[in-house]
Amino acid sequence: MRKALFAAFFLFSSALLAQETTEAWTLARCIEHAQKYNITIKQTELQLQNSRADFDQARANRLPTLNANASLALNTGRVIDPFTNTFDEKTIESNQLGLQAALPLWTGLQITNNVKAQRYGFLANMKDLEVTRNNIGLSVANFYLQVLLAQELLEIAETQLETTREQLDRTEKLVNAGALSLDNLLNLKAQLGNEELNLINARNNVVNAQVNLALLLQLPDPENFRVVKPSRLDIGVVLQAEIDGVYKSALDNQPQIQAAELRTRQAQYSLAAAKGARSPRLSAFANLSTLYSDSRLRLAGTPTFIGEIPIGYIQGNPTQVVVQPDFDIPTEIVPRGTQFSDNLGYGFGLTLTIPILNNWQVNSQIQRARNAHSLSLLQLEGTRNQLFTDVATSVTNYRAAATRVQANERNVLAQEESYKFSELRFNEGMMNAVDYLNAKNRAQIAASNLLQSRYELLFRAKILDFYLGKPIVLN
Repeated sequence: MRKALFAAFFLFSSALLAQETTEAWTLARCIEHAQKYNITIKQTELQLQNSRADFDQARANRLPTLNANASLALNTGRVIDPFTNTFDEKTIESNQLGLQAALPLWTGLQITNNVKAQRYGFLANMKDLEVTRNNIGLSVANFYLQVLLAQELLEIAETQLETTREQLDRTEKLVNAGALSLDNLLNLKAQLGNEELNLINARNNVVNAQVNLALLLQLPDPENFRVVKPSRLDIGVVLQAEIDGVYKSALDNQPQIQAAELRTRQAQYSLAAAKGARSPRLSAFANLSTLYSDSRLRLAGTPTFIGEIPIGYIQGNPTQVVVQPDFDIPTEIVPRGTQFSDNLGYGFGLTLTIPILNNWQVNSQIQRARNAHSLSLLQLEGTRNQLFTDVATSVTNYRAAATRVQANERNVLAQEESYKFSELRFNEGMMNAVDYLNAKNRAQIAASNLLQSRYELLFRAKILDFYLGKPIVLN
């Protein structure tokens, strides 16, 4: 029974794995997968977590601090008893326990301003993550369209090869019948070999495009990776893009602009926090301490008289010895818990610190914070300028791609008409194979150029959609 269950589980798992590997991927799934597993995004997420930790720490600086300490000491020889503060000739064991607490009451608003600065820094890093996700999404879309283009070119190559084969069969019959010369047949055979090579290259281009996309997605089996071909691709001139309009829209929705603006706010509050270092500081403190020493003894029973011991002589009569009774006094070390309880002490108070001269450190920190604020404003302006440049380039590229599509469409119509006429004349024996194949190749090149220009236009349109705040999708 166990073997049967294990075998069933293994087959089920293998089937799921095979389905995951061979199932075709949509663009939305590719983007979602890349944004989840891409290494660059993971690195940015870790930076965001560090920023969140800094923000949490800044807020936690408002809380009181509480620390405990404990010590154990063994002193041998002529040492000072920490309990009796007297010299003794023995090994003394001592313990000290303490508890200290402190609470900032006034710090020149440094804590408050630092909390705000770290909060804006955290929000800026969130926007940085969004920027990284957008860049990965555009890269995935570009690679995805390259796969679709390679598949379209492969279909063109297959169609051209099939057409050449049909023409070769027809020409061979005409040559055998004596209607055409042998050179026509030989030229078509050479053309067939060339198109077979083109077909092999087109298939390799499809595989390479799929592998490149799979590697971008970091999939373990790129050779079995397949994409979904949309049922309809909206490839055409559909936008009347103006640079100013796209730029104004991008200013409102692009995360890199928002991140730069947030960092200016962060630098502003960091400067305020640095200026707060000139203010006096007021804090409250409290402490609790106790100690133990094994030299502290207490009576452990009734003293026993054991005799007399001389302590001196009567003045003027050395024969008269002065004695005192000697007792055996039983003692024991006061227990540790009792000493900790008896020696318990505490204190509390306020501490006021007024900065007067600290090696110019405060002024240096303020100057650095002021420079950082000015730098953040320049970076914001630079980010806006870069966005304008990117938008202007994207709009220009889109217009150029649209123009190329229109030109290629006109060229395709002309080349197709020329090819049809050439094919008709060739079949009637009024055109040689060289001229016919030239017309055929020109039509094939025109179709390929049109297809490439349409996919380029589609990608340029998706970039403009991105700047306009629209999601990256294929119809």
